[in-house]
Amino acid sequence: MLFNVSTLLREPVGSTRRYALEPEVPVHGGTVELLRVPAGVLVRTRADILLEAACSRCLSPFAYPAHISFEEIYYQQVDLHSGVRLAEPEDPEAFRIGLDNSIDISEAVRQYSEVAAAMQPLCRPDCPGICPVCGQDLSIGECSCDRTPADPRWAALAALKRDG
Repeated sequence: MLFNVSTLLREPVGSTRRYALEPEVPVHGGTVELLRVPAGVLVRTRADILLEAACSRCLSPFAYPAHISFEEIYYQQVDLHSGVRLAEPEDPEAFRIGLDNSIDISEAVRQYSEVAAAMQPLCRPDCPGICPVCGQDLSIGECSCDRTPADPRWAALAALKRDG
């Protein structure tokens, strides 16, 4: 996800370029618009991604689709006409145009993918999870464990039984 912007940086503010994103992990498609701004290039991206995760109930690995969109300014480091190094942006975490006049949006895609990821992903909505006693994946098969909740009034006696 690398874009050469050397010709765009020589053009006036407001010049644009549009590109289709080729499939590359985790991106499966989308568009990128590059807009020349005084400080560098504004990158507008819309992408369909495929996120890999482990189910929060049964721990099985799976992938699920998501959509990300972002706008980020990539700051110019060198003036193309004079070759003079430009002042650093105020934000030390800001994205920068490479010294070879290329923009790599891979890190921005990674960061926005992390934000789009589900906090407790499920392989399917009705995933039964795993048995809390033996660890059997209940979506594969049942186990013979007794998982009926115990009456809390008998908890003290159950503790004596476990200790003895």
